[in-house]
Amino acid sequence: MKDLPVLPLLFALGLTATQPVSMESASAKSSASERIVRSGATYYEKFCSGCHGSDGLALDGEAPPIAGSSWVSGSADRLIKIALHGLRGPIQVGDKTYDREMPGLGRRLSDRDMAALLSFVRNRWGASNAPVTPAAVTRVRTASGNRNRYWTAEELLKAP
Repeated sequence: MKDLPVLPLLFALGLTATQPVSMESASAKSSASERIVRSGATYYEKFCSGCHGSDGLALDGEAPPIAGSSWVSGSADRLIKIALHGLRGPIQVGDKTYDREMPGLGRRLSDRDMAALLSFVRNRWGASNAPVTPAAVTRVRTASGNRNRYWTAEELLKAP
């Protein structure tokens, strides 16, 4: 195949310097999203499925289900706080109250890894296609300052 000059080809297609040209293909974007989902799924299986179950429906008596939970589909900031610092005490999920303790993962996962985990959870069980970004995790982590205790549902509901 004969090499074509790039500049005349761009002009022929009507592309000019004022029109942005994405150098990333749709398949490259798709593979980046797939990598994030895979890493989020891996973190979920490693840190969360032991109590919340691989299906998000929870193991009997261990933890509340996360599938279809408003705690997952609601405020991303609230979900980030729970994942970073943990949750202790009574929490209403559906028509049942759970009184358990969930450890935070803030010291174990970077902002990027936490974003991947929470994006996976929200995408799979929260009916939300909006990913949790590393920047959002950083913002919430910074705003939480030196918090070294679990959240309670009451605190989270006051300031989601």
